[in-house]
Amino acid sequence: MPSTDIANVEKLASEFSANTHSEWKTAAEALLKGAPFDKIMLTPTPERITLQPIYEPELLGALPAVATLPGQDGFLRGTRTAGYLAAPWDIAQEISVSDPAAFNAALLRDLGAGQNAVSLSLDGPGSLLLDDATAARTAFKDVLPGALSWHFHAGTRTPAVAALFIDWLAEQKANAATVRGSLNYDPAGVLAATGVLDIALDKACDNVAALAKLAAAKLPGFTAIGVVTRAYHNAGASAAEELGTAIATGLAYLRVLGERGFHIDAAAAQIAFHFSIGGNFFVELAKLRAARTLWARIVAELGGSPAAQAMHQHARTGLLNKTRHDPYVNILRTTTEALGSVIAGVDSLTVGTFDECVRLPNEFSRRVARNTHVILQEECELTSVIDPSGGSWYIEQLTDDIARKAWEFFQKIEAQGGVFAAIKSGLIQESIAATRKEREKLLGQRRLSLVGTNQYPNIQEEPLSETGLPPPVASFAPAVETAPALPTARLATRYEALRAAATAYKTQHGHGPRIHLANIGPLRRHKARADFTRGFFETGGFEIAGSEGATDPAVIAKGACDSGAQLVVICGHDEDYITQVPAIAQALKAQAPHLTLILAGNPGDNEAAYKAAGLDAYIFVKSDNYETNRQFLAKLGAL
Repeated sequence: MPSTDIANVEKLASEFSANTHSEWKTAAEALLKGAPFDKIMLTPTPERITLQPIYEPELLGALPAVATLPGQDGFLRGTRTAGYLAAPWDIAQEISVSDPAAFNAALLRDLGAGQNAVSLSLDGPGSLLLDDATAARTAFKDVLPGALSWHFHAGTRTPAVAALFIDWLAEQKANAATVRGSLNYDPAGVLAATGVLDIALDKACDNVAALAKLAAAKLPGFTAIGVVTRAYHNAGASAAEELGTAIATGLAYLRVLGERGFHIDAAAAQIAFHFSIGGNFFVELAKLRAARTLWARIVAELGGSPAAQAMHQHARTGLLNKTRHDPYVNILRTTTEALGSVIAGVDSLTVGTFDECVRLPNEFSRRVARNTHVILQEECELTSVIDPSGGSWYIEQLTDDIARKAWEFFQKIEAQGGVFAAIKSGLIQESIAATRKEREKLLGQRRLSLVGTNQYPNIQEEPLSETGLPPPVASFAPAVETAPALPTARLATRYEALRAAATAYKTQHGHGPRIHLANIGPLRRHKARADFTRGFFETGGFEIAGSEGATDPAVIAKGACDSGAQLVVICGHDEDYITQVPAIAQALKAQAPHLTLILAGNPGDNEAAYKAAGLDAYIFVKSDNYETNRQFLAKLGAL
């Protein structure tokens, strides 16, 4: 900006006095017109953090962010001094193809289209069948080992898979020093996710050390041990629970390696963190920033060097907020999750496909996910800035808040005896279950939104073709260690069950479960309540039929009886309800006493009078949307 413009801006600013926080709050309270400030303006989160309506520069004085730089000082602002200027994050996409030959074709195609890393799932739907040297040769044919980074997820099979990969590299006469990636052996994560380990914990810990030694000798560009938070995140964990569990797991592996002869620097170098990312943009961004500071603190306390304190950080978009209905909205969700991860400064990133909770991803959905990276790198120019969120009053405060809450959860785990003991006792699972229950409650009340599921559903949508996921791979290994298993709990699942019930009802009856809108008066008098009712019940798969507004109770009642619907909702203005609802209810029940009559709106002091006239129920903004839909579907026999 030219100096003359700066002078003009400064002159203009000097003509206005700065408002104090007290003055702002007074003005805000006046606009609320008596509504409680704390209830309206303060926002609680699952992390038990209260988000403020406004953040001010003074708070930075009490936070460490003021004195930190990228690549230094606990790595709050990233582990690399130059951010992504030297090199962008790795585009580490998954290819859910089980046949080795088909996997190879897809991998070569995707590498030629912008992907520069691969996340190989060997323990989930669509897992690559990598059982022997022949399968490895087929799956990786014509792939230059050093041209991409490799991230394996093989559960307890990790030692065997690592041996196969090392043998393949030897066959290719590859320079192992140029090959980068992660093996992600995480027995704690396997135990939490599945509830079983097929080997004893002490043997699993021996494998941790053995793999670390193998990687140091044969795969110097790899980390052997993974702290994979997918199971915790997808079970409904808060950011604090996920992060607290992650650093407790990382500390457990540092102890395992230290007890088996590793120096702290060598041990820390073998651990990578794979976080899942959810839909709360700023909370998830802050979680990744906080993770680096907490890990640096732990490694430093154990005597690790500044370089060893840097966290190897990967992110993957989560499943908790993904939906089967209106699945293309998942593209928006994964895009914002990817953006938050990149702004936070991750080293590598996997963007899930929009259809991953419906079917095995195809070439199109993989392309959309892959190109999310490309757009962020090439068009949004996020590789041209260093820590763009650094210094934000809100983000710095939120980062500090999440770090503190995560540390509290970490201390609970440590008090239990460490992460393995906390998993086996169920402490972590019980805490996450309580958080998930609260999330489901908020979703049912529509205080938490999933577009296309509990808000703005489209019951006319055509489902994706090729639907269906293969069943989980059955394990016949003996359960040597057991623990309560964490569920994979997409929040939309309960609503999807309602929609499935409504679809089955339609198949049986030739139409979906029906609701008739008994509208009172002209459009301007009933439209708001009619629109509310339509959105409220379409989340359960109901077919909503409107009617022309009328004022004659007999006409309204006849229209409802003639509609063929078993549920009738009166929609109108509060002023009209006082005189019309009793008469409509009496007329309707006289003609069709079997019909269920519902009022759109809170009847307040008139509830007893309306029910005495024949009203059966009412809905309003505070009604439990999920439970109400469930009850009425059950009443119709759809559930």
